[in-house]
Amino acid sequence: MRKVKYRSTKEGRLRKFIFLIYCILIGKTFLYDGYSNIIMKLILYTVILFIVYLGLNRYINRKVLKSGIDKIDRLSGEDFEEYLAVKFKALGYKVKLTPVTADYGADLVLKKHKEKIVVQAKRYSSKVGVEAVQQVVASMKYYDADKSIVITNNYFTENAKILAKCNSVELLDRKYLYQLLEMDSKFRTRYEDKKLCPRCGAKLVVREGKYGKFYGCEGYPNCNFTVNFDDKAKSYNLK
Repeated sequence: MRKVKYRSTKEGRLRKFIFLIYCILIGKTFLYDGYSNIIMKLILYTVILFIVYLGLNRYINRKVLKSGIDKIDRLSGEDFEEYLAVKFKALGYKVKLTPVTADYGADLVLKKHKEKIVVQAKRYSSKVGVEAVQQVVASMKYYDADKSIVITNNYFTENAKILAKCNSVELLDRKYLYQLLEMDSKFRTRYEDKKLCPRCGAKLVVREGKYGKFYGCEGYPNCNFTVNFDDKAKSYNLK
């Protein structure tokens, strides 16, 4: 049986670091203070370190999200997958990174509402061929997915496009990454400041759909941009 190699992500390493600090503080408390006020101290340590973890994790994710296309091109394959995980989380998806080995053809598994999507990520310096499409198609049954995507920082060969079309696989190439990065910039400057659609410039209005409230472009149906409805509205959808 093939040995499974699990990922060591930035978020995972941060959790381990915070847990190590927590263990050191507990050990120090028992060693020097005994059981005096131990419960209160444990609660205090937990709250403080949880706040520190949230702050550091948010800082790391923001730094990742600010990556330009040049930096993305220099990422390793695993770092590219981690970048996409952070990006899709910002878009409102629940994201699971699969193991480095024995991933059964998918690098990420996305969930939003009741839809499950498997993603094959390819950080290549050349065009992506049919193998990536074959892998993600095979992964659909294993993960019981509704949709499959192959995303790359490059482009796809014609054979890959033909095979993807036959198997209803969505291909997202370098142009999509450009749009995603451009949307981030426009979203920050236009949506957050003026509540304007970053895609067409029209006003965003509150609407109510099957899954609750959301912001929608006033220019619908000509523009179908939407953004999740929450207090800070930090996540949005590309549709």
